[in-house]
Amino acid sequence: MPWCPVCKNEYIEGKTHCPDCDVDLVDELVEDPEEEPVPVPIPAEELADLAARTASASQMNTHVSAKERHADTRSSAWTFLIVGAVGFAFITLALLGIIRLPLNTFSLAVMEGMFFLFLIFAVASFKNAMKMLDDISREDDLETRIKEWAKEHLTLEELTDGIPEDTPEEMHYFLVSEAIRKRLMPAFPEVDDAYAEQLTEDFYNELF
Repeated sequence: MPWCPVCKNEYIEGKTHCPDCDVDLVDELVEDPEEEPVPVPIPAEELADLAARTASASQMNTHVSAKERHADTRSSAWTFLIVGAVGFAFITLALLGIIRLPLNTFSLAVMEGMFFLFLIFAVASFKNAMKMLDDISREDDLETRIKEWAKEHLTLEELTDGIPEDTPEEMHYFLVSEAIRKRLMPAFPEVDDAYAEQLTEDFYNELF
């Protein structure tokens, strides 16, 4: 059967011309090959602005994980406990006259109170460290969910779509990082800017 190459209509045998398109019919239609999309160059002003914003964010935001906060708090707690206990015992011995120090009773009492405060700070720090265990559990769960999501949504092809191959390495990092954040933040609104910056860098390093 003859076909019109313009409107794609099929005609009965014997027809040789399409009256609607005013073109000759053909024996079969040839599909046009799909054209590959041509990357649209990004304006230099937009690239510069993006680079400035990304660099500023990386300098301002430093994420401290729940595990790191927990470790710091426990370290401070042990420091307060050791210094407070040793100092309190030493001053107590001085107040009892067992050891002699070149200080009057009032000064010794003040120092005794200061070391007692250290012990109170130690107890409070240990309590805070215990509370942070829940934060560690929640952060670990969030990180697991983000990594599972990233396997499906942060593909190399999607993140580099539209970025010219001759893009400088530093600018390539800025563009891909921005693409990661644009996908990450709406999916996980509970993630703050500092954590998002760290995740973005981790994902970029894994991909490239």
